[in-house]
Amino acid sequence: MAALQACPFCRKLYTEGEATVCPDCEVALVAMNRLPPSLDALEEEAAAGQGELAFPENQPLPATYMGRGRGALLLLSGLGLFAFFLPWVELTAPESVVYSAFDLARGRAGFLWGGATAWLVMIPLVITRRTIARMRGVRIVTVMFAAMTLTETLMLWLMPPRRGLAPLELHFRYGLFLSGAISLVAMAVAARFGGSLDNLPKFLMDTEQPGSPGKAGSRETSDGQTLH
Repeated sequence: MAALQACPFCRKLYTEGEATVCPDCEVALVAMNRLPPSLDALEEEAAAGQGELAFPENQPLPATYMGRGRGALLLLSGLGLFAFFLPWVELTAPESVVYSAFDLARGRAGFLWGGATAWLVMIPLVITRRTIARMRGVRIVTVMFAAMTLTETLMLWLMPPRRGLAPLELHFRYGLFLSGAISLVAMAVAARFGGSLDNLPKFLMDTEQPGSPGKAGSRETSDGQTLH
């Protein structure tokens, strides 16, 4: 078995010295024990719960990895929560008082809780995305969460609160504009969460996979392997 040669493409077997190139695929033959498991074999293992497709984007990243928008979204979520407690509205008549989004949400602007909740949910959502594939899979969700605060600030700015017939004079403070800016930046980052598959981190590309040719840990014999 160790002396068998195989075509990397069609996996047709040849004895040693029989051929050096596959006559059907015109691909150079390699030792059979140098071939990684076929895609069919990996799919069967995944279906049986014995493994998963060993693509680099499915490899778990370190818990401290903050690239590909992971760290940026965590930071922006924290800033979004912080800005929720900053001054949003300053009322000058009939009384002088400053309200944060937290204060407004506890009053008649209960819809503002949605943005704060979205930032809270975003943090564990991003932390638990430990593979590039899973990051990319929640892009739409993270964009929607990030957009909630921007939507609320626009609603408040375009439709300021009123109080019946009593004169109401108010000014919007920096907290509202900062929150909208954070939300807008977070939307841009969330739309690219996980990055591109064309430029994966080098340490993922170098990850040793069982049966990978030319790497430490590759199988040196064909014992126990199923040829597909």
